[in-house]
Amino acid sequence: MVKRILFLLTILPLIARSMFGAIVNNSTVSPSSEDSISFQFCSLDSLGNPTTADSMYILVTGPNGNIAFRDSMTSSSSRITSTVIRGKQFYSYANQVSNLDSSGAIGVYSVTLLAKKNTGNLLTPCNHSFQIISEEFSDQLALIGDSTFVKGGIIDSNKTEMGGSGDSASIANWVWNTPHINHTTGGTFGRYLDSEISGVGGGSGAYAVTILAWDSTIDQVVSGVGLAVRNINQTSLLAVGRTGVDGQAAFNLDADSMVVIASAPGYVFDGCDTIVIVGPGTDTMFCYQFDPGTPSTPKLCRVYGNMWDVNGQPESNVTISASLPSGVTRYGLAIITASLVTTTTDLLGYFSLDLCPSDSLVPAGTEYEISFSRPDGSILRERVLIPDSVSWRMTW
Repeated sequence: MVKRILFLLTILPLIARSMFGAIVNNSTVSPSSEDSISFQFCSLDSLGNPTTADSMYILVTGPNGNIAFRDSMTSSSSRITSTVIRGKQFYSYANQVSNLDSSGAIGVYSVTLLAKKNTGNLLTPCNHSFQIISEEFSDQLALIGDSTFVKGGIIDSNKTEMGGSGDSASIANWVWNTPHINHTTGGTFGRYLDSEISGVGGGSGAYAVTILAWDSTIDQVVSGVGLAVRNINQTSLLAVGRTGVDGQAAFNLDADSMVVIASAPGYVFDGCDTIVIVGPGTDTMFCYQFDPGTPSTPKLCRVYGNMWDVNGQPESNVTISASLPSGVTRYGLAIITASLVTTTTDLLGYFSLDLCPSDSLVPAGTEYEISFSRPDGSILRERVLIPDSVSWRMTW
């Protein structure tokens, strides 16, 4: 019996333990950081030491138990990487998931890599597995909303109206540029912030109030200014409007103290302007045009903006980062890496970054991921397309 056991160990020196490989997405786009995978394995001699292999085999079975992929190769295959550590031979097999998963069904796949040593006819198996998901993690995260707020390590979609756990108090402290007129849920950011809210209108209060937008540098009215009227604590949206060619927008408001928030491309307004309604009247919102300058490198776009807190005060020392979540891309003949480009807001809450326009990258229309990190650990992030222009003001 002892001789038989030793003989079996010589034929099959190791039954490798199962190893979980990765969670991936078979996007079929190459290269893709979430659609590539590699497996480590080795060939063992009769004493259990790693040695060189003469041939290798791979077998992949899908979630339904059917064979999804199988292949044989030698160590010279482009899929095999070999390395020597302390005189011992080790291997890795790399491939794109879309080449291994047959029909690409979502679920867990089992992988067996078998290394053969002709001398002694030794076979060394190593088992792995990987799981296919429906979408890449970064894309799935981006789909949570137009923005994602992260604090204390918890990703929060802030969909309180959908039963989510929206941290209204924390979100209310984040105002990028100035809050938009579509801030539907008290203290939270909603989706599609650039379309006006139906049903809110100019309010239903007792007094007719006109708000005038005025450019104080050239003494003229400003048309097309988006206005949002909120209660003093900014927990409720009372009315929305947009100035016409005369620079005015009409509202119906009750007697109270309210916050008016204005936003228009190319103009800088105070973060929040408090008005006191005691009856019919007119209030003026002052602004000035702002020139962010031009990038030092031609054909780049200067992306700029301001950070304000909920009280209309500038947010300084906020770190702004821009990256390419899709990985390495090209700009003409130049290679653009996925490394971060960062800056910080100044004492006035102002920031700027010089970036390649999205349509100038390969592939065209590549999105940037912009993230804002406050000193308290809060993070706000958004996927955006950078336009082909000298400058572009980011609005939320």
